[in-house]
Amino acid sequence: MNSSANPPMGPVVTALAVAEGRHLLASRVFWSGLAIALLGTGVFIRSALAEESPTWDDDAWTMGVSFFLAAIFVMVAVNRAALRDRREHAVEQHEALPAPRSARVAGLFAGALWPAAVTSVLVGGGVLFAATRLDVPAVSALFVIHNAVLVLMLGAVGLVLATWMPSPFVAPVVAFALFLIAPGETPAAWHVIWPFATLETWGLAAWHIGYLLALALLFAAIASGRPDWRRGQTIVALMSGVAVVVSLTVLISGVCPPRGPCLL
Repeated sequence: MNSSANPPMGPVVTALAVAEGRHLLASRVFWSGLAIALLGTGVFIRSALAEESPTWDDDAWTMGVSFFLAAIFVMVAVNRAALRDRREHAVEQHEALPAPRSARVAGLFAGALWPAAVTSVLVGGGVLFAATRLDVPAVSALFVIHNAVLVLMLGAVGLVLATWMPSPFVAPVVAFALFLIAPGETPAAWHVIWPFATLETWGLAAWHIGYLLALALLFAAIASGRPDWRRGQTIVALMSGVAVVVSLTVLISGVCPPRGPCLL
């Protein structure tokens, strides 16, 4: 079969990532989440300017929670983008294209880098502002990276839902569940499974970021592997699955030491 019938994956994925990234940034769902993030950041800035002794733990939580919500909105936006073919009744036309479905899924997954970059720039601005007004824990600098990886991971969740449960109602239900279901107030080691967990040491925070990144790659491989698994998806799924297990083992064993409080 000639090369024109099977174009190289790299250029196809890159082109799709640029196109899908622009579509995600223009999505009303993404802008709704971004508005929540800006509102939470505005509340934090107002508190930091108005109070005599603002603190990171007491005032910055509104910014953190609002960006977590923005990441959930990105999940819904990616899910809607993945279901665009079904809404427009163009599944058969796109299946006839020379690019395999795995390339289209990979392009949409890479397109989530665009909202991840935008939200991370805003998070970084909020952290820099906080550093000028109050005492910010050094580990909080990793919150910027955590936000970017969280957006990618939840974007991959949106892809998995679109692949295995292709209904426009599933992602909003999952988003609502993520918003409502949270671990209890008493810290426990298993709470590190929660993607929104924030840890108090550089090492554990870095491991949690690695855990989220491994989950993102695992979900992306699962989404791109349907209807037919290929060797590439299998390798990525196995390697990322091992990384998830290893990172969780380290986190669960290290987040609640035998002596001392849980580092959550």
